[in-house]
Amino acid sequence: MSVIRQWVSSVLNFSSQYDTAGWSASQVVGAPKVYPRYGDIRGAWATRTKTDKEFVELKYEQKVYPQEINVYETYHAGGTKKVQGKTDSGTWFTLYETDKIELIKESRIFKVPLKETNIPMDTLRVEIDCTVAATWVEIDAVELVGTVANPGSYL
Repeated sequence: MSVIRQWVSSVLNFSSQYDTAGWSASQVVGAPKVYPRYGDIRGAWATRTKTDKEFVELKYEQKVYPQEINVYETYHAGGTKKVQGKTDSGTWFTLYETDKIELIKESRIFKVPLKETNIPMDTLRVEIDCTVAATWVEIDAVELVGTVANPGSYL
């Protein structure tokens, strides 16, 4: 089995976005543009609303068995509260969830502590809680690392 690292290829859905350009949900597509800088910087996704129910749904090129998910938080880090992956049947499988939201005033790469799974996935949902920060929690990129059981089957 081979391990691949991949960035978001497209955004499927989102709760809200600050605008349609500099802070849109589509800013999470591809490699980081803001990290390691910290601040309210164009190039990262910021929500329009600042609730505990913000989310972005992400698509990746290749289906993998998740081994690692890295969320690049660049403004008010610590707000990632839940990460789910979509199964082939269309249901969401929770890979990580916490009710301990932090307010970290620096950028970070949040290595999500994953629940073990043997379910291949190419779609993730990242949920954030902006209420502890009382302002935006900004996401620059989300990296999905995993193994491909049969690499030729997804080309």
